[in-house]
Amino acid sequence: MLVARDLVRPEIVEIFAEVFEHEGPLSASTSPGDVARWDSLNHVALVSMIERTFGIGLSMDEMIEIQSVGDIERLLARHGV
Repeated sequence: MLVARDLVRPEIVEIFAEVFEHEGPLSASTSPGDVARWDSLNHVALVSMIERTFGIGLSMDEMIEIQSVGDIERLLARHGV
């Protein structure tokens, strides 16, 4: 059973589908080891898509901080989106 903290924003699901061609389920713990195409090059595409989708700018430290879907959610909360 999914609880509220396990739900992933639809925008993030769409970003993962577009950037990584990932159609499987996502959770806060989903990390590069769970997503076949999540490599360093596609990580840059992920960051770019997050910035465009949510209208934010991420620092280099924040870009490096993203190691899971939960990290993305925490960054978005920190940016107020």
